[in-house]
Amino acid sequence: MSTASPILRNATALVVAQLVTKAVNVAVSVAMVRWLGALELGRYAYILAFCFPFGAVADFGLATLAIREISRDRSRAGVVLATLRRLLLGLTGISVAAMVILAALTRHDSETLLGIALVGLSSVLSAGTTPSLVALTAREAMDLVSLHRIAASVVGSLLTVAVLLMGGTVLPLLLAAAGTNLAMLGLGRWLAGDVGVPLRIPGSALRAMLRQAIPFGLLMVGFALYYRIDMVMLEWLRGPREVGLYAAAYRFLDAMVVLAASLGGPFFPRLSKLVKGHEPEARALLENAWRPLLALGLPLSLGTFLLADDLTRALFGADFALAGGLLRVLIWGTLPLFWINVANHALIAADRVWALAGVYGAGLLANVVGNLILIPRWGAWGASIATLACEWLTLALVVRLIQRRFTVSFSADGLWRYVPAAAGMALCMWLGRGFGLAAEIVLGALAYAGGLLLLGYLRSADMLAVRRLLAG
Repeated sequence: MSTASPILRNATALVVAQLVTKAVNVAVSVAMVRWLGALELGRYAYILAFCFPFGAVADFGLATLAIREISRDRSRAGVVLATLRRLLLGLTGISVAAMVILAALTRHDSETLLGIALVGLSSVLSAGTTPSLVALTAREAMDLVSLHRIAASVVGSLLTVAVLLMGGTVLPLLLAAAGTNLAMLGLGRWLAGDVGVPLRIPGSALRAMLRQAIPFGLLMVGFALYYRIDMVMLEWLRGPREVGLYAAAYRFLDAMVVLAASLGGPFFPRLSKLVKGHEPEARALLENAWRPLLALGLPLSLGTFLLADDLTRALFGADFALAGGLLRVLIWGTLPLFWINVANHALIAADRVWALAGVYGAGLLANVVGNLILIPRWGAWGASIATLACEWLTLALVVRLIQRRFTVSFSADGLWRYVPAAAGMALCMWLGRGFGLAAEIVLGALAYAGGLLLLGYLRSADMLAVRRLLAG
């Protein structure tokens, strides 16, 4: 029998899935960006950004709520999943209709309207898949969730390659995404198996779950607008080429968002159990989580900052040379992202959803105001600065909520090790210039890890915190 803790096992499964999917996707993503160019990529990114908040309305936080409720009481899984399915399909229909109507009223061209409709089709298919993934997550069967993600990546990549080989652009790519979602609908239901869903759900149960989901829904909508309003405002204030450059740089931050979700996701079922009657354990879990996240986020941020120009040119080509400077700004949002993800799970588990929705509402307002001030003058640079400032503002507000709810303390003891380790990493990467991008990355990673080992990391309180965390 395996002795690995559920958190370690599930985090490993999700991170491995991300590594596999990124390995599959990176070549396809690079080929797509190079094929589309800055202008067409801007149109593609704008369509996705325009639709993203409507997808949040369709989900309305119901998936997160369902995971929490099933984690607390497994006997209710069938009823919760049946209610979730009915509500998701209904809300998705309303959301897609509203999205298409708004797109028509704002006088988008016919190609953009058709693209938005294709994204709507993907949303309907995704809504049918969500209950299966919720059932697997609540069971802490992250290996099957990971299998589903890897399959989605492979199928999506194959369809994207087929579109590119046929010379397709924005609309065929969105149609391929809908095809991927259709395939994943069938796979998700097969992996989840029989979840014991009752055939009939009373209207009172639907209304009760919807009322309970209101703060979750507002949080999801605020979150979606917070992370995509910049691209919509760039399109309106500066045009699609600025969106394309920004979207290319933002792809790196998006990868960090996915990695943060993979690392933080396994904490949610566990925290949902601990906050009711085992709060000291939940506090210990939070106090032990932030140090390894800092240890991982720091080299990722610093390394990307130092190699930003080389990365964007090597991956996307000369047309995206200006994206390197944008990436240097955006990548410093990685550190707050990593901690915010775990902290958000803790606050949701502890029924502090309204407060968290208020945080993202404040962040959204700050982002909109920042973009209105900065984008007309500096374009994508202004959007990057506004995004970074809002990430750190959100971190400050979320940490305040965590401290008030869980009385978590954050000690700075031992953090001095990261400074010389990061400095050694930067020096080795500088010395490795001229040997190629891959050599610089490897030298930097080895220097950082070696520096921590030489500075006694394995015997430190930080390493003890990691061991406690993984033993959970």
